[in-house]
Amino acid sequence: MKQLHDIQLQILNKLLFSQSLPYSKLKPNEEMENNKFSFHLNELVDSDLVSKDESGYRLTTKGKEYANQMDTETVKIMKQAKISAWVCPTRGEGAEKEYLIYTRLKQPFYGAQGFMSGKVQYGEFATEAAEREMMEEAGLKGEPFLVGIRHYVVIDKKDNTERKVVEDKFMYMFVVHNPTGELHQSPEGKYEWIKQSEFKEKVTNHFESFEGFLHDVEWIDGFKGEIFFEEKMHFTEKF
Repeated sequence: MKQLHDIQLQILNKLLFSQSLPYSKLKPNEEMENNKFSFHLNELVDSDLVSKDESGYRLTTKGKEYANQMDTETVKIMKQAKISAWVCPTRGEGAEKEYLIYTRLKQPFYGAQGFMSGKVQYGEFATEAAEREMMEEAGLKGEPFLVGIRHYVVIDKKDNTERKVVEDKFMYMFVVHNPTGELHQSPEGKYEWIKQSEFKEKVTNHFESFEGFLHDVEWIDGFKGEIFFEEKMHFTEKF
């Protein structure tokens, strides 16, 4: 949806705190011209955010959903963290165990290596997102097991301003053992099965750091059923 005009946001904000309101009580201020106010109110009705009945104007279901994203103090739509499914497919055992490594071929983090991830779509379960991402990106099927949830606040080290947040994301972190299907490549990234003994040679540009990448692999391999939660600042020059 396009960004709404400030007057329209103020109308929605008033309706958040009422079942319905008459026309006369919806004006953001009494000095506003009727023509101007009517134009913005009608825009909300035409967009199916507000409806009119005998009792007055009220939020539609769509309007409630949209207005519920608002900070009612600033009367602005809030920017919120993204939610993603992170997926680590593995196959084999012992020294022959391989991990499906992803080299990202789109911005941001172009060229960075690690494990695949994708946004959880509206109304979608995180497990479904993991299954969908693995199929769409690599052509593989398997059962995702949740091993952790990580909250990243990504800070751009290239920017001289203090703590410039360039990305905020919650990642549901899944492992998939021995997926089936024929591996294919995606325009968004290159995929390759790599043994742990080959990491130092082939995983040279990790999203965070090589040490961080190895840490992820260690808790994947050592997972005993206890799901972890971690919040961290990720300072990067790769965004």
